[in-house]
Amino acid sequence: MTPQTAPPRAPRLLLLSLLLLLLAVLVAPLALASPARAVTSTGLGTGYLWRGDGVSYLGTYLLADGRKAFCLEAGKSSPVGNEYDTATGPDVFDISSDDHARLAYIARTWAGTDDQDTAAAGQLAVWSITGLAGRSARYYAGRANERWPIVLEKMQQMLDEAAREASTSVSASMAVDLQPDGTGTLRADVAVDRVAGGPGQLPPGPAGSVTLSGAVFADGSSASSVQNGETVSFRAVGDLPQIVVGAEARFDDLPYGRVMTVGSSPAGSQMILFTGGTSVTATGSASATALSPLPFRPRVSTVASDAVADAGTEVTDELTLTVEPGDGLLSEWGRIEVDGGWAPIPVTVRSRLLGPFSARPVESADWPVDAPAVCDVEVRVVEGPGTYTTPACALPAGGWYTWVESIDPADTAEEEGRDRLHGWRSAFGTASETTVVPWAPDIETAVVGASVVAPDTCVSDSLEVSRWNPEVEEVVVDTLLIGPFAELPAVDTDLGDVRDLETAGLVAGRVSTTLTGAGHVETPCLVARDVGGYAFVYTSPGTAPGPDSHQVVPAFTDMRVHASESFRVEAPPIAPVVPAALAFTGSGAGGLALGISLAGGLLVAGAAGAHVGRRRRRLRSHEGLALAAGSGQPTTTGTALR
Repeated sequence: MTPQTAPPRAPRLLLLSLLLLLLAVLVAPLALASPARAVTSTGLGTGYLWRGDGVSYLGTYLLADGRKAFCLEAGKSSPVGNEYDTATGPDVFDISSDDHARLAYIARTWAGTDDQDTAAAGQLAVWSITGLAGRSARYYAGRANERWPIVLEKMQQMLDEAAREASTSVSASMAVDLQPDGTGTLRADVAVDRVAGGPGQLPPGPAGSVTLSGAVFADGSSASSVQNGETVSFRAVGDLPQIVVGAEARFDDLPYGRVMTVGSSPAGSQMILFTGGTSVTATGSASATALSPLPFRPRVSTVASDAVADAGTEVTDELTLTVEPGDGLLSEWGRIEVDGGWAPIPVTVRSRLLGPFSARPVESADWPVDAPAVCDVEVRVVEGPGTYTTPACALPAGGWYTWVESIDPADTAEEEGRDRLHGWRSAFGTASETTVVPWAPDIETAVVGASVVAPDTCVSDSLEVSRWNPEVEEVVVDTLLIGPFAELPAVDTDLGDVRDLETAGLVAGRVSTTLTGAGHVETPCLVARDVGGYAFVYTSPGTAPGPDSHQVVPAFTDMRVHASESFRVEAPPIAPVVPAALAFTGSGAGGLALGISLAGGLLVAGAAGAHVGRRRRRLRSHEGLALAAGSGQPTTTGTALR
């Protein structure tokens, strides 16, 4: 570019064609390696060709993609026909940061011009910063022919403006103001650090895009166009107890900063400065937090400490507190401000142990009215979600028990967040909340018949069964006849172990009765053979143990003496024997005496015969009975009806 004259045109064109072919061969591998970063200078852009030689040129060069570029290195060969690799950044040319900023300003302000004076002045301003290769600005301005004074003056104006307006960097900041009710405002500000004057806020003007997280603008969208320095309103959204609003502003194509794009060619021709430099994007973000005004509803999952227990066992309930989701509700536990920080809203879980019930509770949303209750306990929860344990309650007797729980906002003080707490109430009879204390049925017994009977009388026992466990199909009860005793032990005397009674020969009989429900049943009769006192007692092994080794009905017995279960066997009175009278020899007194004596003897004999007949009939009525083991007494079974 620097020569004032040139060789003849035809040889020069031939030489140029050969050089272009050679460069195409040399640069092809590089272009293939990174085609996206390569660009070719296709010819002259806007400017002046010096009429003195028809070759020397001052202005911009045209690139294959339509952009225009200034040359950066005065004195080097023209970029036309050469392929360039590009680099973009704030320090891509070896000059100071301030000069880098001036070049970036000149490139984005004037390189794309279609005015010849402006293009020529811009090229001259670039060389004035990067170096004139030992020449003066006036020397290069001459290529504008008679326009050189105008170009030279315009160059100086450009340099002055670049020194005043060029900037080394640009940034953006975001201010977010969030109120406790979830409303707020934001403002994005763009700052520029100029070469002359340092950093400063830009006046309102450049438009950017703002994207919100955790909030929306007035139109319900989370993205909007905003002006630099403009205050915009928003409202928080979401279901978290702590409102977190984020805002990010993006300002594209800002004409600030020292970032520019340059191209270099393997051919060694001038490096070039691209049209418009590179757009700068400034981003800023901020967040603010506040307590959400939304309410929340706690939920309690509960598990009783024991599924099966003995009477007297102290049971507890395990409480796992979480949050129940719902429209307009928080998805996490609500919070309040405490000593400059945040803490969970406290709640009180009230637990009631209901029972005993004679049947397994049926799950229901409603609690039964007037249900028996064992105890009422409460747990004060101040740490929010988690697992807690209730105070213990002792199980008083056999039966079914179930826990119920509730949370009432009234138990939370107003200043502790009552207005943001919804109540909760558990269902009744859930399986995880149920405990059973196995129990035996209640049995009231009484001897059937008279309290005094003759020897060999077959006596039955009456069983009145109540409080039956509906989950039990049947229970076998052994009824034992204990005796004879010369004197029956006092009422409520415990007769002791059955084996000891058998050893003592006091088990007069045994009969098994299968109970299948509540109601009245009479056992098959047992024969009381000998004179003395007798008492009925009973014992049962309960139901067979289940897989967990627990019995639905435990073994039970009643070996005590009860008045209603006792009777005596007494022999009938024996008639007096009359001595035999003399033979009747006449009709006098002697004859009468003999007649009375004979009549008396027949009466006694008849009475004895009648007693034997009753005994035989009773024995015949029991011919089907088997002899009881060990005692020689009959045994049988019976079934209680529902």
